[in-house]
Amino acid sequence: MKFGIRLPVGGPLASPSAIRSAAELAESLRYDSIWVHDFIGWTKEMDRSHVSCGAIDLVTEDKEPVMFETITNLAFLAGITSNINIGSAILCTPYRNPVVQAKQLACIDVLSGGRLIVGAGVGALKRIGRDFEVVGVPRSDKYERTAEYIRVMRTIWEQRHPQYAGDYVSLPETEINPKPIQRPLPIWFAGRGERAWAIMTALANGWIPTWMTPDGYRDSVPRIRSALAEQGRDPDAFTIAKECYAAIAQTSEEARIFSRPTFETFTKGFTVSTDEDAMASALVGSPAEIQSQLEEYQSAGVEHIEIKFIYLSEAHLAEQMTLFAESVMHSMDAQRLKPTA
Repeated sequence: MKFGIRLPVGGPLASPSAIRSAAELAESLRYDSIWVHDFIGWTKEMDRSHVSCGAIDLVTEDKEPVMFETITNLAFLAGITSNINIGSAILCTPYRNPVVQAKQLACIDVLSGGRLIVGAGVGALKRIGRDFEVVGVPRSDKYERTAEYIRVMRTIWEQRHPQYAGDYVSLPETEINPKPIQRPLPIWFAGRGERAWAIMTALANGWIPTWMTPDGYRDSVPRIRSALAEQGRDPDAFTIAKECYAAIAQTSEEARIFSRPTFETFTKGFTVSTDEDAMASALVGSPAEIQSQLEEYQSAGVEHIEIKFIYLSEAHLAEQMTLFAESVMHSMDAQRLKPTA
């Protein structure tokens, strides 16, 4: 199992120095990946209801809402790190011109030395964010538009003289370079609905949903592998991942106390029904408890976890990253590498 860290790119603690510090620490602790997410508009209400970095405790009226842009963030991370993979969870594919988007992502893959993971999706519900309205893209055809945009980007990345004629894009024959180092450039798709599944199994190299429990993966993974095989695709070349909130401390009680206020906000800003549902799909507790939870996900087929720690300061994020790496991640690595009798 591989592990990644969501960086402080939005919310009260977001800053260039905070992003850099967390990225450099993740690389030094030998995490496998670092992640950013995607909103164009970002309001005070979203600071309160869509906590993806930090904690609800940090949100005050005197702080302006901040969200650093995703592709810019990925380029920044490509320049300040050397070995760790960099990913988007989730790049909202319909928001940006696909030809320009393809060029930007290919350049980031080359500039990073082939370390990019493109976590992609169709964009947030209107009650979560109004970015479709902000950028002037219709919501009504977001699934069809997303599928075509991915096809356009694949065409640009894979063909020497790309051209494309579709419902949303008309690309005359041209040359667009550089091509990504990775062939194919990995796209991990988000979403759990039928239309998202159709895009994922046809066009993506991985799946990275949120709010999924081990039982949810036990049900979904065999169906994904079957759908891939039916399309003549290699299920073993497809990554099963998880976007996951987490809170770790020396004791379960401590982790639950500092994370509880933030978990109580998720029913307002996310597609999750209850606080208990949110907690059930998260990693919360002591190192031993979290390792046990991870083993359940691993047995259900999950291969890569993108961890969104709930934290009260930059120092608190660093403390949890270090505790997780030293007490959970490296312990699981040691068990995996232990010779058998």
